[in-house]
Amino acid sequence: MPEVKVRQQEQPVVTAAQARADDEYFELQPIEKKLITYSLVLGIGLLVVFILAFEVFK
Repeated sequence: MPEVKVRQQEQPVVTAAQARADDEYFELQPIEKKLITYSLVLGIGLLVVFILAFEVFK
């Protein structure tokens, strides 16, 4: 009796390059933008404070 394959579908072939191209860029969420902004402001602010503190108290 011959073998019968039931409901066999061809799977789409996805290469690694295609997967990387699809995931290469996506928009940041608003909370991520806020966290980046707060981190940069805090970092630059502390840098200015420390530079002023060490220049004044040499």
